[in-house]
Amino acid sequence: MISRIKNYLSVSKKEWNGMVVLMILIILVLAAPYVLQLFRKDTPISQKEIDKAVAELNRSNPPKATLVKAAPGVVIELNTADSAELTKLNGIGTSFARRIISYRNRLGGFVRKEQLLEVFGLDSEKYASLQAQVSVDPSKSRTIPINSVDFPGLSHFPYLSYKQANAIIRFREQHGEYESIGDLKNIAIMDDATLQKIKPYLSFK
Repeated sequence: MISRIKNYLSVSKKEWNGMVVLMILIILVLAAPYVLQLFRKDTPISQKEIDKAVAELNRSNPPKATLVKAAPGVVIELNTADSAELTKLNGIGTSFARRIISYRNRLGGFVRKEQLLEVFGLDSEKYASLQAQVSVDPSKSRTIPINSVDFPGLSHFPYLSYKQANAIIRFREQHGEYESIGDLKNIAIMDDATLQKIKPYLSFK
């Protein structure tokens, strides 16, 4: 019995050598990080090198230019201003500037600065912040020759619905040329509020 146990637990020379090699490899693997740490020295980064790197980054990616706003006391005329000038107004970026110009073109020009409130997205708060910076010269606006304009030319006017524009053309065809804004009161679907809005834009020549 004892001899069997001895035979079972006995290790050959070849097996013993393999175990020794395995143990050495395990020791080397465990010791490797400590050995490498002894030979490696971390190089500290100086503040000068950080500043230099930041400067290089700024040169390759320059900051975007900010919009220059109008100086205090400067007033911009709404009927002649281009988009660059309009962006100088408080709260007006390129998107709002484009909307203002688009609406101005549809109107034929502004006759009073309160019409800015009719521009999509421009609320009373934004208007209050910029109204002192703008002016309107009504003489710069275009008028509509009401006795010769056709339906396409009149239907795009923002103060008139398609039905109202069509009614104005049809009434003129049936009753002759208009002499004054009072003649348009005879059109059933024209209300006083609309007539007051369109009055500055009509010419009766």
